[in-house]
Amino acid sequence: MPRVLMVDNAALFRMLEGSFLRRAGWEIVCACRGREVVEKARALLPDLVLLDTAVADLDASACLQALRSDPQVRPIPIVVLMDPSAAAPCEVAGADATLAHPVEPAALEATLCALGMVPARRGRRRPARLPARVETPVGVLRGRVKDISRTGIFLTLPRPIPIESTVELRLSLPAPEGPGRVQAHGIVVRHVAEDLGSHLIAGVGVRFTAVDERSESLIDRFVSLTSLPGEERAGEEIA
Repeated sequence: MPRVLMVDNAALFRMLEGSFLRRAGWEIVCACRGREVVEKARALLPDLVLLDTAVADLDASACLQALRSDPQVRPIPIVVLMDPSAAAPCEVAGADATLAHPVEPAALEATLCALGMVPARRGRRRPARLPARVETPVGVLRGRVKDISRTGIFLTLPRPIPIESTVELRLSLPAPEGPGRVQAHGIVVRHVAEDLGSHLIAGVGVRFTAVDERSESLIDRFVSLTSLPGEERAGEEIA
């Protein structure tokens, strides 16, 4: 399992918890202040170090110099989150990349793709506003689709489902000839908690594990088409 070591920052941790990193199976480890970051980097040899200059008592340049002076830790990519005016000293000290505050998951994802640490997301992800029936190990929930791709779906739900829960999904997708029923099995790989201070929408990300041929064709057509008549309507409820 890949691991990211980050300086202790509650807002950044919440962003990472709900980002593509958690969905891709990364472990998130926190450390307080620069000295502990260096100690944990030496002990754990993470795949990535994230430093945030907004954290009190963190001298990012000194931390970078300490990390780059250790032969074992030196190859680990380091990304620094900062005010743009502070970028130059950190780049001189050895940062592989710098991101300006406020940082969004899409910017971090693009940076890690550029560093070759994560693959770029494959295929189109299409926004949708449709009802869905979600069968879980503890009962049936009525949710709404936020977006869907050929490999998975993001849903808003009345209550959260734990990561790695298996689910069965039923929904109706618009098509030129009329709505088509989709049924798929999946596993919860992402959980975004309710946070009024975040731009992220609360809900769960599900990766498809089994989709029948007809449903797969409907999903593929829905994702590929540019527009459909009446798509903005809520859609039909699934019994």
